[in-house]
Amino acid sequence: MEVVNLILVDGHEDKINRAQQSYPVEFHIQRPNAPPPQYKTMTEWKAPRVIMTHLTEELMPSQIYQGKGKVVYVIRNPKDTTVSNWKFIGPMNFDPKYEKWDDFVRESFSEDMVFGSWFTHVLNFWKKHRHDKNFLFLKYEDMKRDLKGAAIQISDFLGKNLSDEAIERVVEFSSLKSMKARFNQAKEAKDTKEEAPQSTPADKASAPSGDGAKAATSRKIGAPSIIRKGIVGDWKTMFTVAQNEQVDALYREKMAGSGLTIQFE
Repeated sequence: MEVVNLILVDGHEDKINRAQQSYPVEFHIQRPNAPPPQYKTMTEWKAPRVIMTHLTEELMPSQIYQGKGKVVYVIRNPKDTTVSNWKFIGPMNFDPKYEKWDDFVRESFSEDMVFGSWFTHVLNFWKKHRHDKNFLFLKYEDMKRDLKGAAIQISDFLGKNLSDEAIERVVEFSSLKSMKARFNQAKEAKDTKEEAPQSTPADKASAPSGDGAKAATSRKIGAPSIIRKGIVGDWKTMFTVAQNEQVDALYREKMAGSGLTIQFE
């Protein structure tokens, strides 16, 4: 998502409108005085809108399948995806069945998992829309190997003809090192009870008011601190031999004839 944000502003990170920074559109925590769901407020956003989602193929707006909008679908190998999900969901303690790694692995590859299994989610999009002109399928592992090539590919897909200098800025600011430093600002400010960095006039002009302003101030970058290792092959630190063999067998069964190959390390 940050690559797309940067491409739309020629790689000038300070020009990204963080007031329109999307978290997964389907996420909404119901609590007293909570702001309205983002899927409602984003209808008032100025175009172009960059929207993040985990929604399954059948839950996406039907207009997308009629060619409206553009979709960048990033596929990450199922083992690393499972570990990443575990590290994200585990600390939340919102479901007892996610407390143990063994149970989580088993759940992750069943249809009982939130948003369904990895195979169903990926293959439903891949098989139905891999040839659609408004879909671009990318592999996380390829992006890690060649971020500049991915940035150029996404830029072309979005119809943005960026200069070499702009592409270099996109690559620089979407690096793991850069995003970790910037995306963690709000968390560090909260932990130390320091004031957030002074906003610029442009920030103030685009900032929401009321409860929205408070949320924007406490989350300056527009995203929570969710960036961990960002590497390929971290599944080896968690999967047992038996679990790895089970997923490999399932992978061979589910992916047969799909035309989609995945790199695991």
